[in-house]
Amino acid sequence: MDINNISSHLSSQLNEAKSAEQGEKSSAVSSSKKEDTVFTDKVSLKEQSKLKNEKIFAKIELAKLEQSSFEKLKSMKAKLTEFEIAKSSSGEAANDTDIGKMLNDPGVWEEIAEKILR
Repeated sequence: MDINNISSHLSSQLNEAKSAEQGEKSSAVSSSKKEDTVFTDKVSLKEQSKLKNEKIFAKIELAKLEQSSFEKLKSMKAKLTEFEIAKSSSGEAANDTDIGKMLNDPGVWEEIAEKILR
């Protein structure tokens, strides 16, 4: 090897090394980006659909609970109205209503006492 050619030989080796490193980096970066992107996309899609399904399920269950609670409230309000009307007419008529029967039932009073003692 000639001394005059050393600098050109070294520069060609450096260029080859740089291009090889850049190729490795770009292929490594592109492969890692592809893997990350694919993995992230799969996870995010799974999480999104799962989260969306859970939200929909929760909304449906909440609507069911609200509906049943509202029906119970309407029923209790009707019973109270019936009791108030019967009470205003006579005490005996009030005892014949559902709430009047519950007020005179010893089992109901026992249950109330147990709940108070807890």
